[in-house]
Parts: sequence; structure tokens; C-alpha cells
Amino acid sequence: MAEPTLMKVPDALFRRHARSLFGGSDPKKIALLTRLLRGDYGYSESEFTGALVAADWGTTVTAGGGPTPFAFSAVRGGVIQGATGATDNDATAIQRAQTFLDPADNPVMIIRWRANAVTGFSFEIGFSDPKTDEALPGVTDVDTPSVGNGVTDILCVHMDTDQTLTTVALVGDGTTGSPTATSIFTTPTGATGFTPTANTWQTYILGVRANEGFAFLWDGRNLMANIQWRVSNGPDSGVLVRPYALFRTRNTVSKTIDIAFFDFAWERDF
Repeated sequence: MAEPTLMKVPDALFRRHARSLFGGSDPKKIALLTRLLRGDYGYSESEFTGALVAADWGTTVTAGGGPTPFAFSAVRGGVIQGATGATDNDATAIQRAQTFLDPADNPVMIIRWRANAVTGFSFEIGFSDPKTDEALPGVTDVDTPSVGNGVTDILCVHMDTDQTLTTVALVGDGTTGSPTATSIFTTPTGATGFTPTANTWQTYILGVRANEGFAFLWDGRNLMANIQWRVSNGPDSGVLVRPYALFRTRNTVSKTIDIAFFDFAWERDF
């Protein structure tokens, strides 16, 4: 009897396996198979269709009882939902409990989220080493880029309507170099800064290489400026980071946040 064909596959679940099946394909198509290529990539998926796993995800809110921490909400499809509270500067945040991603392993994350309002609003989503206060951003100033709150290494998309730059920027910093920010625009000509549309699902992909950061941002089905955004500084090799997301009101109106999923992957070194 002939051997089963599957037993002849070289390097099963590695990139070589995918290339043997999709030889000549656009590499971006193979990238969609990341979660299947277990030999080359680690992958973590949080779909949030049930109770939040506290051992995996920490939730943080500002003091005073106004904000609502993220928790499962049985809306259509299932999400985790939190609210900023209605006191100016109140915030709700979620962060991975484990800090184990090394920029040398080129980690990437994807999150889908929405806010019911974006006026008087701030958010920060990305990778960083742990903060001193998880209810505060790691970017302390986006206009003249600076990083604080105990953070040394960060790559994030950041928006704060209390700043001079009120639209979204990609910000990166590491233990080497200086904080760097790139304003994100809605069109290739750079005429209009990007602000998320209220009640519209946002899909953000962020990737880290040593001292570099990249992002693709979709507002609904619209890819912002139809390009990959980049900053020339970011987390350094050897400094472990984790994914997180923080949302804050900048007026006295509470913002309700839904997160549909929060996934991340990294290249294995073993």
C-alpha cells in the first residue's frame, strides 16, 4: 500500500509546507495562514465570545468608580465591552497579563474595536513594556513626541483630542533613539488627518521589528491612505512587550467601547 500523501509533506506546519502548496503565490496570501504555520509562528487568539479570562487579560480603570472595566457583553456576535465613565479623563483599559513578546521575533497584533462617540476622546492601542499606571497612556505628548508612565519601549496608534494634534498618529520609541511620531491621513495626498468614525468597526494591524514599527488601519472597510504606515523607532530586541488598549474620555460624556477580537502572533525561535 502506498504511503498516505500527508506523510510525505516536508516540514509540516512550517512556511516550507505552505510554499509547497502555494508556490508562486503572493507572500501576503501565505501571511494569512500564520495561525496554521505552527512550526514557524506562535499565535494567540481572543475572540471574546464568553467570560474574559483574567489569567490572560488584565483590566484597569481610573479610580472613583465612574468607568466600567471590560467584560463580556452578549451583543451580536459577542464582544467585550467597557466604558470610560463621564468624568473628564476617566479611562478603561485592557492589557495582556503576560509580557513575553520580543521585538526580535517580529510580533504582530490585530484588534477590531468601535466607540459610540469620538468627540472629546483619546485612545492608545499597541505594544509596550508594562506601564506604571495601566489607566494612563504611555505616550505623554504626541505633539512633541515623548513617552513616560514607566514605559521605555512602545509602538502604538495614539489619538488625543486634548492635544494640538487631535487626529491619529503612529508613535514609536525604544531604549535607543528618540520617540518618533507619524501622523496618519485619510487620503494619499495627506490632506485630512484620520479620526475614527463613531459606531464603526476599526480594524488595526500593528507590527514590530527591532527599532521599527508598522501599521495598517481600516475605518470600516476603508484602508487609511491605502498604505502601510511606519515609524523609524520602536521597541528594542531583548525588551519584552505585550499588547494593550486604552480608551479615555476627554470631556464629561462617557464613551462605550466594544472589542470584537484581539489577536497576536510572533516568529518562533524554537
